[in-house]
Amino acid sequence: MKKLITTVIAIIAILAAGAYWYYSRLHPSTDDAYVKAHIVNVASQVSGRADRVLIKNHQHVAKGELLFTIEPRQFKIALQQAEAKLTLEKQSVQSARDNISADQAIVAERRAQLILAEQNAKRTLALVAKGQASISEGDQVRSQLSVAKASLKAAEENLKQARDQLGQLGDMNAQIRQAQADVDQAKLNLSHTKIYAPAAGILDQVSLRPGDTVTALQSQFALIENNEWWVDANFKETDLGRIKAGQHAKIAIDMYPDVEFKGKVASISYGSGASFSLLPPENATGNWVKVTQRFPVKVIFVGDLPKAYPLRVGSSATITVDVGDN
Repeated sequence: MKKLITTVIAIIAILAAGAYWYYSRLHPSTDDAYVKAHIVNVASQVSGRADRVLIKNHQHVAKGELLFTIEPRQFKIALQQAEAKLTLEKQSVQSARDNISADQAIVAERRAQLILAEQNAKRTLALVAKGQASISEGDQVRSQLSVAKASLKAAEENLKQARDQLGQLGDMNAQIRQAQADVDQAKLNLSHTKIYAPAAGILDQVSLRPGDTVTALQSQFALIENNEWWVDANFKETDLGRIKAGQHAKIAIDMYPDVEFKGKVASISYGSGASFSLLPPENATGNWVKVTQRFPVKVIFVGDLPKAYPLRVGSSATITVDVGDN
């Protein structure tokens, strides 16, 4: 009788072990997994003193919601200075255009004087050739003609110099474009004194207070986006041959042991976790020991997440993939 009982127990143990092995083959699992979400480090684009802080730690915010402001006075003054400089540049350009108009009028006058001098010289020199006018009169008209030519050339040089100094006319003038760029930059800096939420989510590590000095591009706090959650599960390389994108998975989170979340394999990393470490292992040594590597597998949550069990970044989880799904 004892032999029969022992035999039955042994058979049950073998069947149980076989069933467990078969289940394990169809449902690879790992508890080396952690909940993840996109984290945005919120920073200001300009430096200054915090004026108003409208949020608190662990607060939920909507996309585009005003988070905090920076004292705007210095940026308003900078904008006023840039606008004043733009006005002066436009006035300077207008003055240069007026000078060009005056120089054009002078060129036209000198050209008319040259034509008159040429006609007078032609008539007088003809009379000198016939002996009806004195040689001194001929010398005089020749001198007047030379002076008229020199005056026209000088006026044309002045006009060319004025045009070169002005450059392109209107809004395409280099000085005006530079001044306009300064105005646009000042406006942009002023707009950066209001910092808005780049996405909907939950704030964390908020310690900013009114009066604190804010340094440009330095993170002030984190925003955890709550529109996409996933689990980074590190599976053994011996399991990867059976895991494919699209397979369904079960997600068990340690902080909610009685709740089972539904998931789906989204992607499988092409590099092991050790491959991306700062000091990857050096295996080309005489003391090399083979270690089973682990590869990150991204498992996304599917379906509606229960509000009674909010997810938290970094929480431990256990992932079980149904490889018989595909």
